[in-house]
Amino acid sequence: MKIKTFRRIAQTATLIAIFLIPLLNVFELYFIKGTFYSMDIGDAAIADPLAVFQSMLASGTINPYMIGSLIIPIALMLLLGRVWCSWFCPYYFIAEMMEKLRKLMRMKPFKPQYTDSYPHKQAKYRYLFLLVGLLVMSVIGVPILNLISAPGIISSQALVLVKFGYVTFELVFVAVLVFLELFYYRWWCRLFCPTGTFLSFFRMKRGMTVRKVADECSNCLTCVRTCPMMINPMTMGESGHCNNCGDCVDACPDNRKKDTLKFTFR
Repeated sequence: MKIKTFRRIAQTATLIAIFLIPLLNVFELYFIKGTFYSMDIGDAAIADPLAVFQSMLASGTINPYMIGSLIIPIALMLLLGRVWCSWFCPYYFIAEMMEKLRKLMRMKPFKPQYTDSYPHKQAKYRYLFLLVGLLVMSVIGVPILNLISAPGIISSQALVLVKFGYVTFELVFVAVLVFLELFYYRWWCRLFCPTGTFLSFFRMKRGMTVRKVADECSNCLTCVRTCPMMINPMTMGESGHCNNCGDCVDACPDNRKKDTLKFTFR
């Protein structure tokens, strides 16, 4: 069974959960509550690391409860890499569906030509965008990056819709991002998403990574052409640019003969 099949199961379960959780709360079942900004599961608190960092930076104080809420998400990132982005983020899932729609409509989107230097160029955009956002936030005292967190907005809007029967203007921002996905290949995730960029700082080489495990390789570059983040999985699987989607592993023709490109733990 392909890795993408398991990803689809995880993504679908996540989409169901963002509507099911507030529905349970409507019926006064509060074992699990919250959104992707901050969530409580029993006595365990889980929060978006970037949201917590912004809050502490804006207030100038370190809150032990907030620090505690980072244990689970950071531990998962260190162990499994940026699986949040490709396995659970609702926006990433929608972007993948827009790519399918684009192919059905036979549209030819702008997709940059891969070069060895391109992954580093697009990373500069992401890091600069995150830095500017944090600087603006520190000046005005408002966690501005939360206001453009696509998964946070989708999750919070699902809660508002289920509990109150309407959505707010925030959803327009996500709608614009989604519409632009028709014309610019994975542009938000590759070039701007502050959540994914911040999570990439917690990448650890000993965690789960895509790695070429055999010297023999046909060098067909199918993995490079398949990668949604526009990197070379054979050389950059350990980097923070990779979100461990596994598409390259599924696509690698050499894997049919011998394990060549695989998820491994070093």
